[in-house]
Amino acid sequence: MSEEATMKQGKIVYQSLCQMLDDIGWHYTRKDAELAIECDARGDDLPIRINIKIDTQRQLITLMSPLPFSVPENRRIALAIAVSQANNGMVDGSFDYSYQNGIILFRMTSSYRESLIGKALFNYMLVCSCSTIDKYNDKFLIVVSNKNMSNEEILEFVK
Repeated sequence: MSEEATMKQGKIVYQSLCQMLDDIGWHYTRKDAELAIECDARGDDLPIRINIKIDTQRQLITLMSPLPFSVPENRRIALAIAVSQANNGMVDGSFDYSYQNGIILFRMTSSYRESLIGKALFNYMLVCSCSTIDKYNDKFLIVVSNKNMSNEEILEFVK
């Protein structure tokens, strides 16, 4: 597919994303030049930042959500265990964790190569991501702040 054709298809996918968000009354910031949106959601406890970008070269929709805290050096091994346990068996998406800088983010991608993408996919990505993030973000924060948890306790707690 030519670069022009992939850009055209990416713009169609982006418009579908924006239309779905408009249809559900979601507040978001459009970044049309980058085919990206930014928005916030509120979980049961911590805020959820959502960034969705259409990657026209790889024909991917990428949702990324950085968690609103960083992990201090003395708790990074504990968080590596917690993130690994959370990702184990996760059907869609995963938490990316940088041990070096203590940053955790949730990522979900979907390819639209040779596909027709509808609003239902975007709704699924948004709802599934927010639900997953809300399920684990407070657990990760508790592991960060509770310095007395053993590795086994962390595994059970996150499970």
